[in-house]
Amino acid sequence: MSKGYSGLFSGTFGQIKMLGEDVLERIMPNGEKKIDFSNPPGSKGIEVPRRLTDSQMEFLTQEYGIEFAQVYELGTGKGGRGGRYMIYSGNVNSVSIPVTSKTILINHTHPGGTPYPSDKDLKLMEFLTQMGSPQKTSGIVPVGKKTVKFTKKGLK
Repeated sequence: MSKGYSGLFSGTFGQIKMLGEDVLERIMPNGEKKIDFSNPPGSKGIEVPRRLTDSQMEFLTQEYGIEFAQVYELGTGKGGRGGRYMIYSGNVNSVSIPVTSKTILINHTHPGGTPYPSDKDLKLMEFLTQMGSPQKTSGIVPVGKKTVKFTKKGLK
């Protein structure tokens, strides 16, 4: 697969469409669409064209066996409109994201299936509040379990 390919081609995992240099969309045999990457984005992150569903986030973690975080960086429009969605990847126990007053942690995955926030998760939510982020809640997508919401004080 060549970088920048904008066509649609078929492979073992269904059809694949390049959405950007490193972002691709898999169209699974059942018709479901999944965002994927030519390489996990790491702490530099990569912009994705839209907000990923919990199912798409879980898919990434199952594919790579590591944590992923989905962030919305507020734009300059009213209520933060015009921002962008970013995906970051880490290791099996953590993922680093940039923290600013314009950062909203939409959700992150837990590869081990833990359905509650870690101390680091709670501290991150507190830090986002201190930085001036309007964020109040975030989600945890535990592999194999239902998504849970949490605040800086714990489960919602």
